[in-house]
This record gives sequence, C-alpha cells and structure tokens, in this order.
Amino acid sequence: MSTLLENVARCDSVASAEEALEFCSRTLPDLILMDVFMPDMDGHEACRQLANNPKTQHIPVVFVTASVSDEEQEKCWNAGGVDFVQKPVNATTLINRVKSHLAHKLKTDLLEQLIYTDRLTGCFNRHYLEESLPDIVREADRTGTPLSIAIFDIDLFKQYNDKYGHIEGDTCLWKIAKALKGSLLRPMDRLVRVGGEEFLIILPGTHEEGAQTVCERILQTVSTEHIAHALSPSGFLTVSAGAATYHPNSADMIDETMLAADKCLYLAKENGRNSYAFVGPDGESRVGAG
Repeated sequence: MSTLLENVARCDSVASAEEALEFCSRTLPDLILMDVFMPDMDGHEACRQLANNPKTQHIPVVFVTASVSDEEQEKCWNAGGVDFVQKPVNATTLINRVKSHLAHKLKTDLLEQLIYTDRLTGCFNRHYLEESLPDIVREADRTGTPLSIAIFDIDLFKQYNDKYGHIEGDTCLWKIAKALKGSLLRPMDRLVRVGGEEFLIILPGTHEEGAQTVCERILQTVSTEHIAHALSPSGFLTVSAGAATYHPNSADMIDETMLAADKCLYLAKENGRNSYAFVGPDGESRVGAG
C-alpha cells in the first residue's frame, strides 16, 4: 500500500501491532491504515489502545480487511475505526479514501488550532488547559509517572503597561512567550497562557527537581532578553514562578497541585520577585533565584 500512496503522502510501515502502538505514540501520524489480522494483536484491540491513549486518540484509523461480513464491519466500527478498505485493495478507492481522510484531518487540526491557541502569543489557551489536562492526568495515572505544574507571572506588568502603553505590553507578552517556549526542551511540555500576564507550563513525567530546573532556566532566559522596565528594581523585566508536582499514588488531586503551584508563585513574589518557589519531595516549599 505504501507504493500506491507514495504520491499522496509519506508512508511509514511497521510489522506488528506493538510496533504500531509505539510508532504512533512517538510520531503522531495523521492517518493509520491497519490490518485487522496481525501476529501479536488484532487490529481491533490495537485501535482500542490507540483510542485510550491521550496522545493518539485523535488519529483516525482505517481498517484493511478481507472480510465483508456485517459482524466484522461492526467490530471495526466499535473498535473506533473511521472507515475500512476491503481486500484485495482497489488502488483508486484506497487513494481517494486516504485523500478524503487526510483533508478532513487537516481541517480538524486547523479548527483545533483556532480553538486552543492564544492569538497574541501563539501559546495554548485556557480552553486547551481545561480540555486537555484531565487526559494528561489520566495518562500520568496510567503510567505511574509524576506530573509537574509551573506557573509564571510577569513582575510589575501593570506598571509596565501604564508606562509604555498596551501596544508595547502586547509586544512584551509575545517576547516573554517566545522565551518561555524556547526554554522547553521536550515536545510533550505544554505552555499555556492562562490570562493576562500569567502563563502555565505542563511538565509530564517531571519530578520536583525537574520542575525546579525548568523554573531556573526560564528565569535566566527571560533575564537575558534584557527587556527594559524602568519601574523594575533591576531596570529590566523579570518573571516569578511557582511549581508543584502531582504524584499518581498520592491522595492529592490535580486541583490541589495547581493550588500549591499558585501559592508558591505568591511566595516567590513575596520574596522580592524575579525568583521561584516550589514544593519539594518532603512537601515543604523552597525559594530560589534564577
């Protein structure tokens, strides 16, 4: 099939369902063509596992099967497939169905981008946070890995707006967002503008020490931007941060983690700004500087 589709899209092939699950989780393809019968796991179960993974649940799956029975078709639909192609494969039918599904996926992606993206900074927005965080928490619970939340706030931003004007304020927000995004080293980390001058970073698979490292790196990165702020003690614009970590095996809920990160942010502000605070492994808050 890869040969038939070489002029339609770039195709990658794997030999088993386990390989497909790993590959899709790592590369996030736009469309999956999956045989129902595979040596290690049938296509129905593989499709269900893809649907249960927050990273891959949005990827459409087209089944390839030799069976035309109502029972087999029902299994494909119930597993979460969006379509199926009958063997032996008709080249024209396959090409046109793939084109149709890819076009639909592109439109869906563009719509999601409009819905979930902050127009000023290009970051994710609060709507994205509300929609996606529950899935990210479920994935942390499933894998038993920690999930850190870091909240950043631009210091004395109201005073910045008052002195330089809102147009410069918007430019400043864009520069800070760019600096924050540049400080994130992993594709799974998510930067969200939650409102005004406040940003939040979702850090999957990250312990307290990792969250501390991210806070330090971001404070240093913002400092190197040298954005003039005449009303700041340093003469330049700075940020403060608070971080906390959600552990799947603890009794804490993600809302408590968010609240703890927010409290740490205010602790950093009380410490003179241009600093960060985080909840350590022992549950105690610690303060540091960039």
